[in-house]
Formats: sequence, C-alpha cells, structure tokens
Amino acid sequence: LFFLMVLLGWMNIYAATFSETHSSVFDLSQNHGKQLLWIATSFVLVWLVMMIDGRFFDSSAFLIYGIVVSALIGVLVFGVEIKGSKAWFAVGDTFRLQPAEFAKFGTTLAMAKLLSSFNIKVRDLKTRIRAFVIVAVPVVLIALQPDTGSALVYIAFVFVMYREGLSGKVLLLGLAAV
Repeated sequence: LFFLMVLLGWMNIYAATFSETHSSVFDLSQNHGKQLLWIATSFVLVWLVMMIDGRFFDSSAFLIYGIVVSALIGVLVFGVEIKGSKAWFAVGDTFRLQPAEFAKFGTTLAMAKLLSSFNIKVRDLKTRIRAFVIVAVPVVLIALQPDTGSALVYIAFVFVMYREGLSGKVLLLGLAAV
C-alpha cells in the first residue's frame, strides 16, 4: 500500500508538470525528476537504517542531535533564502537540503535517549527542563529562519511527555492557551 501511494503521488506530480518539451520521467530539471531522485534516495536510506544495529542509534543519539543542531545554525549563516525563509542549503542549481527535516529525527532520538535513561522521572523538574531544552533549541533555530510550519511540528513532543507521565494539567493549560 505504501509503495502504491508513493507511485501514485509521483505519477500525479509527473502529470501536473507534464509538458511536450520535457516529457522524460528522468528529467532532473523538472519536479517529477527531482521527486523520483528523492524517492530512490529515501529507499536507499531506509535500507541503510534497517541494516544498522539499533544500538548505534541509542549510543549516538546525542551526537546526531548535535550534528542537526549545528546544521540548523549553519543554515542561518550559509543558507539560501527561498520565499522569505533562509532554511535551505543549496548545492548547485537543482539540489537543496532543509536541515529542519533532519532535526525532527535528531530531536526524536535525543528525546528517546533521555526518556529511556535510568532513573528518569518526567514528573521531576530537572527532567522536564532537560526535555524542554532538547525540544526548544531546534524550535528556536527553526523559528529564526523563519519557518513557523516546521517549528510547530515540535508541539507533538508534548504528547510524548504526557505519555511518559507529564501531568494532564499541562495539556489542559496548553489547550486553554490556544
């Protein structure tokens, strides 16, 4: 089902951008060609992640987090502004990379590492502060780009904290604030 959805999505992009002058499905100067490249890259990355031992991610969670935070800082300095947001690294004319997407993965790993540590209790103020800092650092860096849409995704970490024992009063307070 997943592969069918990916194929149908890619075919829709191809159909929406079809023109007589660029009819090749492998034309990397067109959106459908770029999407096909990303689909192939994602399959390779998924295969690599599945082949890597899970202990690697456990032992290098904070290293990966540090790398993505460094990339978020780097995009503020060396990034390319596109549509008012300095959120992309550009390599050449056609390849762009948005570190905010990788920051979601890195933040998730760091949060999982923190919450799976021994003697961690979410009700303790120290644990809450550490978890808040892990989430707040990328949120602030992404908001500085400004890319509010990507920054808002991090609100989902409240549900992770709630599942791990954060008081429901915090959820109600947040809902009341909204």
